[in-house]
Amino acid sequence: MCNCVSIKMGGYNNQTTLRMPDGQLMGIDKCIADEIQYLWSIGIRTTGCCCGHNITEGYIGVIDKDIEIMKKGGYKIGFNKIDLRDEKNFIPRSYINEKGEINYYEYKDKYKISFS
Repeated sequence: MCNCVSIKMGGYNNQTTLRMPDGQLMGIDKCIADEIQYLWSIGIRTTGCCCGHNITEGYIGVIDKDIEIMKKGGYKIGFNKIDLRDEKNFIPRSYINEKGEINYYEYKDKYKISFS
């Protein structure tokens, strides 16, 4: 989980504003902002994301066409408890620790997608 403290689900206290590939501005949780920018840079189209605010597991939602790319790249599916067949959400690889440093979950190479 991330290092959010006293951030409520749906709150915007931990966000930064990023420019999406289509030019729109979007509020993204600081904990996963670098990861989201990287995914955009390689053409992954996101539908939403949240770091989880240290309350629940975070997610990165992607469009249907990008699901297989995320899976082949080693991202783990964040299953939808309502529809177990839904594979559109993936668990973020990055989080910010208590020292403000970006750390990475058990993935080998940060959040870089590897097809080897």
